[in-house]
Amino acid sequence: MSKNVLFSFSIAELCQRGDKLQATYIRDKAEFTTYGYTEKTATAIGETTERLKVFPSDDYYEGKQRIVTNEKLVSRENLINNIFDLRNRARLVYGSSSVDYKAFNFKDIARHNDNELVQKALLVCQVAEPRLQDLSTRMVTKEMIDEIKKERQRLDDLIDKQATAFTLRREKKLERIRLANELYKLVAEISEVGKIIWKGRNEAYYMDYVIYGSSKSIAQQTEEADEDEIGDNI
Repeated sequence: MSKNVLFSFSIAELCQRGDKLQATYIRDKAEFTTYGYTEKTATAIGETTERLKVFPSDDYYEGKQRIVTNEKLVSRENLINNIFDLRNRARLVYGSSSVDYKAFNFKDIARHNDNELVQKALLVCQVAEPRLQDLSTRMVTKEMIDEIKKERQRLDDLIDKQATAFTLRREKKLERIRLANELYKLVAEISEVGKIIWKGRNEAYYMDYVIYGSSKSIAQQTEEADEDEIGDNI
């Protein structure tokens, strides 16, 4: 959990607590009225809980990010393979020691990072185009150079798309945390008032407002309560 989160349990658990608190508040709304709370409070708890429930998780945005990253990796591999193909043909035409071959600067193509590879691909095309007549003896065509250009542009676009996906994931994570903190503050406030209302009057009702009274989730507590009730009725 991020250090910016105000609570120590999961967001899923927070949503469960929001649902439970709304029901408990409605039960005790007459008592809360004496503290200045209204029907709008129950609505606020319910609406904020629902907004958090439907907010896409970090896993959702991570998945979108992975898809773009994979597309970028495929494009990168395609571009490298196309350049390797041109390199092999250029070496057959000029020889690896010639000035013309060295002008392509094919060295360490696969080791360049993405942005460097985009620039390197542009250089290769710029060197190849005025030499197409020579390169055509080994079946290098304008279409082959155009394909390198096309894949270069695709990789360049996917680099930007990947960066956008990273940024979106980070922004949505912060947005989800802000929404979760908003719900937690509301839960904490109402829970504190609920404890004030029932302290010394009704222990069971008091415990309904204790946020960290158990390490178990609301679902686990409910299951155990149901099992106890079944056992009492046997």
